[in-house]
Amino acid sequence: MKTKVSEVLKSDDTTKEKLHYLWDYYRIHVIVAILGLAFGIFMLVDWMNRPVTYFHLTVLAPHVDFDEEEPLSQEMERLLKPQGQNEAVYASFTPHGQMAERFVAQLSAGEYDLILMDEGTFTEYAAFGTMEEFRVVEIDAEEHHQPEEYDNPMAINSSTLPILEDYHTTSDMYLMIPQNSNRKERTIEFFASQGYTLVFVD
Repeated sequence: MKTKVSEVLKSDDTTKEKLHYLWDYYRIHVIVAILGLAFGIFMLVDWMNRPVTYFHLTVLAPHVDFDEEEPLSQEMERLLKPQGQNEAVYASFTPHGQMAERFVAQLSAGEYDLILMDEGTFTEYAAFGTMEEFRVVEIDAEEHHQPEEYDNPMAINSSTLPILEDYHTTSDMYLMIPQNSNRKERTIEFFASQGYTLVFVD
């Protein structure tokens, strides 16, 4: 390519003719390069503006009301008051069925901070031993749930927290904290916003 460009530039053709020839010969290369650069810039801007999860509560149950997701997300965001740019608080609901595969994938990736399940699902998932053991100082010991797979409590009734009692999807469920959550200080903050002291059991 360098040789061809050099030959064109050294020729006796006029500047206009040289430019015309170079454009005819290399326009595909130029167009591809411009499109590649534009795509790279678009991906960079998209990555910079992508929301960062500040806190994520999820529900897995046979029946959920998706209309409650956004109001609950907004209410939790008002309580937690994330300060960073693009930080977001999420509530996501997953009904049983094919969508449960997404739930499992996100759980494995450590994307959830609080998990709510109905009784049947709770019994199934508790057997895996993947939830954090904890106590809530202000509630009695008998209000904590401790399946035989655990040495300490690992769930409470979700309606203990006022904000969760107000929504049909999140009320009267089993509330758990996944072991692989990387934002446990936010979970403590969330409990504190409801007037409770969360203590993890080592």
